[in-house]
Amino acid sequence: MKREYSLALILFFSTQTHAEGWDFGEKIAVAPVNESSVFQHLDATGRKSIAMSEKVLAVAWEDNRDGSPQAYVSFKPAGSNVFTSAKRISSGQSAFAPTIVALQEDRFLAAWEQDSAIWARWVTPSGLGPSVKISGSNATQVALATQDGQHIIAAWCQRAGKFNRIVTQELKAGAGEELIRIGKLKPVDVKPPTDDQSYPMVAVTKIGTVIAWEDRRHQHTMLLYSRAATRGNFSEPQVLNEVVKKSDRYGRGNGVMRVALTAYGEDKVAATWMDKRGNQTGYDVYAAFSSDGGWRFGINELVQDSFADQYAQWHPAISGDAAGRVIVAWDDDRDDVSSIWLAWNTGEGWSTNISPPAASGEGVKTSPSITLDAQGNLHLIWLEQGEENGPGRIMYAMGRNRGEPSPPTQQSK
Repeated sequence: MKREYSLALILFFSTQTHAEGWDFGEKIAVAPVNESSVFQHLDATGRKSIAMSEKVLAVAWEDNRDGSPQAYVSFKPAGSNVFTSAKRISSGQSAFAPTIVALQEDRFLAAWEQDSAIWARWVTPSGLGPSVKISGSNATQVALATQDGQHIIAAWCQRAGKFNRIVTQELKAGAGEELIRIGKLKPVDVKPPTDDQSYPMVAVTKIGTVIAWEDRRHQHTMLLYSRAATRGNFSEPQVLNEVVKKSDRYGRGNGVMRVALTAYGEDKVAATWMDKRGNQTGYDVYAAFSSDGGWRFGINELVQDSFADQYAQWHPAISGDAAGRVIVAWDDDRDDVSSIWLAWNTGEGWSTNISPPAASGEGVKTSPSITLDAQGNLHLIWLEQGEENGPGRIMYAMGRNRGEPSPPTQQSK
């Protein structure tokens, strides 16, 4: 019965995929390796493991091909079906969770956690800049964002006494390969932390910066956000998720985690995250929009459709563009196997979910990361395993935009 139901859904979604303006191509291996002992991971904070400049696509990941966890990048020129050979960007004993952002002139900035500190370097298809340690010791979970392709806001967790707190540092390109710090390291919340702050995500618009993170100050995990005008101070933290108290026994909140942000349109910001308020099937994917650059976010919206009511969702990623499109990707196993699913805001709510053919079917497909290019094409990567707990391989597919998925019209409330 379930297989018949799945076949009907596949036929329906195939029609929808084209009707809604997406034509997905074949999948491509980003960094193929033959050794079964090599495990690849896509664990960037905010799921920002892929970035598109004007002419080049870049992917950052971690794997153990050199005998220890290290960070790597690879590139694919627009129009090519082949990624360049993997370039190792870390040099310490171990490295985790690399992230990457596109800059001007087909250059990228990559950052990662290495030996309990945050490091960064310029990367291009033709070479690597020098590695620069941009944090103090005991730092983790770095996120990057830029609006103009020249100035970058980096955010990460920095140990402050007993707890982690979220800090930011503005960076910019100097002469040649120089990476310049602008101003001092800045805590997002000026009050000393009373419990852990973690998994920061950053979005930058023309009018300022928004940081969102997981926060335990109220003895349960909440998603807080704060906004600053360009080079200004951050505002008092506000709560992003609607807090649903389940019970004294099962927790003071609904259980939220892994917030991701994107700038879109003209100075707008969208957020997505995992939320367990439904409590019967695990995490759902929720989203919220801000039309004023992150000063206020609107109501929380359920992203996945009713076909996924009985299944948990994992690893939400989000991307937006200047035309106003906002797309969310995640994985769930509604078809008996874990596949990648997509939904976009239509202006009247969230679309019917689709699973790109290249990212569904046999095997285990998880941990998506997405980005939209200037033409509205969707670039998607994910982790693919032949079986659960088997070695993961990073795969890529492009969804060519043959229509115009409606931009969102949500307003902050």
